[in-house]
Amino acid sequence: MQFDTGKLNLRTFSLFDCHVHVGSWGTKEFLGRTTTLKESCEVLVKSGVTGALVMPTDTQENKKLLEQVQKHDGEPPLFFCAWVDPRDDDIFDFLQENKHEVFAFKIHPSFARLPVDDKAFYPFLELAQTFSVPVVVHCGRWREVAGYEHVLNVAKMFRKVHFILSHMGGDSPPLVLGAASDILDNGVENCFLGTESIREYWLIEKVIKILGAERLVFGSDHNLNHPSTFIATIEALNISPNEKAKIFGLNAMALLAKKAS
Repeated sequence: MQFDTGKLNLRTFSLFDCHVHVGSWGTKEFLGRTTTLKESCEVLVKSGVTGALVMPTDTQENKKLLEQVQKHDGEPPLFFCAWVDPRDDDIFDFLQENKHEVFAFKIHPSFARLPVDDKAFYPFLELAQTFSVPVVVHCGRWREVAGYEHVLNVAKMFRKVHFILSHMGGDSPPLVLGAASDILDNGVENCFLGTESIREYWLIEKVIKILGAERLVFGSDHNLNHPSTFIATIEALNISPNEKAKIFGLNAMALLAKKAS
């Protein structure tokens, strides 16, 4: 893949975090966990992160976070990812109005209460295709709504859209291996797996043997997790330095660099 020049400087992002939340969580499950953009950046820099894709929390404060990212001129460099929920009457217009500043879409089927292959998401997937931006999709154990199978369904329909399956398809060994195997068996070349929340280093090694390191992108799921935890997991893998470089930054940068100017 070719890399854009300018803001997407390959040498700058040796450790790119492709899954960072900023703001306050509304769900009771996360006990009101809150971080400011400044606090998040301090954690990222301390962890050695050299670039990050930042997205809102379930409160979906896209406009507020984008304004903060636009004003940010410190470390690390930040790229904005919009939280997309079809129940938000303003989101489609927001995406169109800010197409030059949006580098990815985030879809969380569990919070939306809709699987990503529901037709309500189709206009946004078509927009992602037009913008040439990847779509980060939460995958979990609520299979009827957040199962990785739904992502594979739309990936076959929207072949030009690159999908990043969060939590490597479900954050449990059977789901992770199932996602990797189904991606391979079905020849779905536009699906990638995000490493956020995966603690089992041996599981990641199994996935690499199935799909190759070029299908993995590093993510921490900060502000819920600490980046250092999952950096250590990747560092522990019994793989080559080149494969680690792909996971830590090269793969993510290749996806983001496809964005239309």
